Amino acid sequence: MKAIVQLSCMFLPWPLRRLVLRGLLGFKIDPTARIGLSLILADKVVMARGTKIGQFNYVGKLDLLQMDDEAHFGNFNWITGLARRLNSPFYTNRPTRRSELIMGRCSVFMHRNYIDCTDRVELGPFCGIGGVRSQLLTHGIEPIASRQSCAPIRIGAYTMIGGGSLILKGVEVPDRCIVAAGSV
Repeated sequence: MKAIVQLSCMFLPWPLRRLVLRGLLGFKIDPTARIGLSLILADKVVMARGTKIGQFNYVGKLDLLQMDDEAHFGNFNWITGLARRLNSPFYTNRPTRRSELIMGRCSVFMHRNYIDCTDRVELGPFCGIGGVRSQLLTHGIEPIASRQSCAPIRIGAYTMIGGGSLILKGVEVPDRCIVAAGSV
């Protein structure tokens, strides 16, 4: 339903499209926020003042996409998720798991990144995922237990992640750090 509604109104002028997204899908979009030609399948969307979603982004089935004031993401990003309502048998051992992307004030991720939100991904205020090809992965295989597992990722305030970086499940990058390009 969400995909059909969004695709059918994709080329409407932004003010009309915003009304459709708010009215039919229940998205909470500030009048100063803007979404480019992108598909957003999250259950709940909250976009605060001045937020922007660029062109040709895909946001999968998240429980929540929340963008605080002036948060942005660029073009050609792929954000996947696994909403709790889907009752995945892989994560029954994680009852507190939340498929969320939370972007703090003035946080940004640029172009052509892959963000896996099987569990929560939180970007602190003034945080940046720079360059291209960075990956944030909240799930993986536990070889000893022979099962899927997931854990949240938190990137601290005033932190910059360089292009081509790989951030794995359970990682917490502290405030005011720089993670060099190509890091794991």
